[in-house]
Amino acid sequence: MARERAGAWFDPKLVRVLEALEGDDGFWTRLSSAEAAALVGEIEPAELIAGIDEGGLDRVAGAFARVIDAKSPFTARHSDRVAEIAVGIGGLLGLDDYELQRLRRAGLLHDIGKLGVSNLILDKPGRLTDEERAIVERHPSHTRELLARVTPFADLADDAAGHHEKLDGTGYPLGLRGEELSQTMRVLAVADVFEAMTAARPYRAPLPVEEVLAELDAQAGSTLDRDCVGALRPWIELEADRVTSSG
Repeated sequence: MARERAGAWFDPKLVRVLEALEGDDGFWTRLSSAEAAALVGEIEPAELIAGIDEGGLDRVAGAFARVIDAKSPFTARHSDRVAEIAVGIGGLLGLDDYELQRLRRAGLLHDIGKLGVSNLILDKPGRLTDEERAIVERHPSHTRELLARVTPFADLADDAAGHHEKLDGTGYPLGLRGEELSQTMRVLAVADVFEAMTAARPYRAPLPVEEVLAELDAQAGSTLDRDCVGALRPWIELEADRVTSSG
């Protein structure tokens, strides 16, 4: 394939380098094993390795959020909004700066697993089949797997992947319940549901905010954390006041 596409898809010079490795059995064995990541690390030029600070990590998370949300016209700014809402809820719950930073990154990255879900399913205007729903419900597991491989974000993997878990164990993908849900999971669950219900989807128009808040109130204490739901309304009011005063 590389030879056939040399000059079209691939740089011919790089194809010739690849051809030179054809008989290197050790290289191909390592490449097909779990050591592939370590192999790439070994050959990366030391002078090109760049460090990253906390601000840089925030920018990386934000960049991934834009990539995730660009996948579908129905999720424009979803990850960014979930992060914003989650931080707002977390602030009213008294979380400190470190916890809020962590919550924001988890919000930005929570749906990264959807990059592995076909748009034919994500943008389907009608009801999903059982098979399609099962595929969609695997996206948090993909999120966990992806983030666990990125050292600076590995400690967010479980929390970011838990945004569809419910207090009563009816959530997915693990069916966690009660105390098994971290505070980050609880906040993200509320933020994700609120943002999704107030945004357009292929099968419906955005729902009115008051209608959504009433639905969340009905779920508070059973499937959603009562304190997180309780902090949502005052945050919305604070945001409305902020927008009015800045306008």
